[in-house]
Amino acid sequence: MNPQLTFQRVCAWSGVICVALFFGAFALAGFIPPLSPSLSAAEVAAHYQSHTAGIRFGAGAMLVSGMFYVAYTAVISGQMRRMHGVHHSVTYAQLAGGAAGVFTFMLPAMLFAATAFRPDRSPDMTQLLNDLGWIILVMPWPPFMTQNFAFAFAIFSDKRRVPVFPRWLAYVNIWAPILFTPALALPFFKTGPLAWSGIFVIWIPAFVFILQFVANTTMLLKAIRAEELDGGPRYEVTDGVPTGYGTRAAT
Repeated sequence: MNPQLTFQRVCAWSGVICVALFFGAFALAGFIPPLSPSLSAAEVAAHYQSHTAGIRFGAGAMLVSGMFYVAYTAVISGQMRRMHGVHHSVTYAQLAGGAAGVFTFMLPAMLFAATAFRPDRSPDMTQLLNDLGWIILVMPWPPFMTQNFAFAFAIFSDKRRVPVFPRWLAYVNIWAPILFTPALALPFFKTGPLAWSGIFVIWIPAFVFILQFVANTTMLLKAIRAEELDGGPRYEVTDGVPTGYGTRAAT
């Protein structure tokens, strides 16, 4: 068994693990359905006081999910390197977008942990920290758009008869971040479909997020299998010494 291919498979499955931990955190914290932004400070504080342990465990799960998102982003970059006609800047844009996106997992997790750390503090302070947690969790879609659009561009650029990824996957990665954009409206609404607990800001994006991860992970595993059948990872060699990973899919 080639350890390089095994590492890639672990990274690919990390996408599913990331989603499971991330949404599992909501269940542990009692955040399904999400706390409404229309709740009073006293109501928000009461939730943190009655779900203290669950929110603490949930914050830990959400924090750890970010680690798996890093690995998932890395294997996408690795497979993008196998595509013909894709400049390194496209791969770097995907990688940088994913690196920035990981903070949307980790920062809210730490804010929820901080809020639950002293559940007996002033309700107004609890409400403020809760607001910060939810807004940072839901609103920052731009890194994901950069990441997904770069991935989609690379897929479209691969013109070979048998590309690394099918073209339909590019459309998945274009439409997914577009459906995240209603979050821009959340500062203006405390109720309704454009509040952070609303259908256009949390429910539809969450459903699309899961489908996107399933689609990407499935295609990544197929791409890794194709690489294995093609002879496995190849290396750039300088003066007889391997100097870097230089795999390219066969035409």
